[in-house]
Amino acid sequence: MKRIFLLISLTLTLACHPTVQHRYLSAGNWDPRIQNHLNNLLDNYRDSGAYAVFDFDKTSIVHDVSQALWVYQVEHLRYADAPEHNFLDGIPDPSREIAPGVTFTDMGNMLEAEHERLVHKLGAGMSWEEVYASPEYLDFRARMATLLVEMDDVFGYEVSYLWMPGLLAGFTEEEAREVVREALEDQLGKDKLEVQEWTSPDGQWSQLVERGIWLSPEMKDLYHTLQANGITPYVCSASLELIVEVLACDPQLGVGLPEEQVFGLRFVPGEKIVAEYDPSYVQPIKDGKVRCINTHMAPLHGKVGPILVAGDSNGDVPMLTSFGNTVHGLIIDVGRSPESKIGKLAAQARQEGNDGRYLLQPNFAPIRGSVDGGGI
Repeated sequence: MKRIFLLISLTLTLACHPTVQHRYLSAGNWDPRIQNHLNNLLDNYRDSGAYAVFDFDKTSIVHDVSQALWVYQVEHLRYADAPEHNFLDGIPDPSREIAPGVTFTDMGNMLEAEHERLVHKLGAGMSWEEVYASPEYLDFRARMATLLVEMDDVFGYEVSYLWMPGLLAGFTEEEAREVVREALEDQLGKDKLEVQEWTSPDGQWSQLVERGIWLSPEMKDLYHTLQANGITPYVCSASLELIVEVLACDPQLGVGLPEEQVFGLRFVPGEKIVAEYDPSYVQPIKDGKVRCINTHMAPLHGKVGPILVAGDSNGDVPMLTSFGNTVHGLIIDVGRSPESKIGKLAAQARQEGNDGRYLLQPNFAPIRGSVDGGGI
């Protein structure tokens, strides 16, 4: 069904001529050399049936939509009821240690107990202000942040990218979309971008946490200008597809993409969400992004690759480098390690003065103390 709708969307896009205001990119905070290259791309491929592919988190938006949802759920205790929800859902071996003498199972049990006490206190009439100041809550959020960071170190980003959206487990899809929308209303805005330190009262657990997300005018304009020029923009994300759609497909909050142009992680279908990948679908993680493009996008565009690919992390390197006909790989500079795969592509862009295949664009909203996640 998604393919049928996508064909209709593509046909309508190609039938439209670009409006004057969207024929070229607005200047904004683009590196002028990059803006010039992108406008040349529009001239060379206008109404050609070509397409572009974007990573979402830290590329299309500042910060991470899954992280924003995770923060919102922590701060509002917004989880489905047990036993359908579990703080350890998606963790492959909870018997592993998160710290000396403390296993993931130990941490999950403590989180469950603290969550139950906090919900009970709210039900008994305690105000949210009192809850936020309570030792149980301060410990709960610090443990949640530690769990996320240590999960990456022990198991890798593939597990955390299952675990974060997996905290929607127990909700129906409709309920989950409502929770995501609540999170967007709470977290969306340039003025809401910040990094906080979450520390437990005893000082045992402490982590830096990114809050807020923002869609810059420049990226929004790029999406709209491509579409107006008959070049189809797609999202290929390692966040849960359902979460990305709520933002990317909203014409006011996001860029108004049709759902058929958004691809992300998918859980097994069912009446309620479970933290388990759909085995019948190639998940767009790392090399899976290339397979996603070849399976779902390229067949609609002459079986060739995208002319433009945008990313920010090591997980985007496969799709940035795999297609011979890609004219430009747009890299959003979020301060990745120069020794990383994406860091080496960024170095190439600098060496070539942003005049080669790879273009390095400074982050549109650098946040002091920003947390460098691995990104997939």
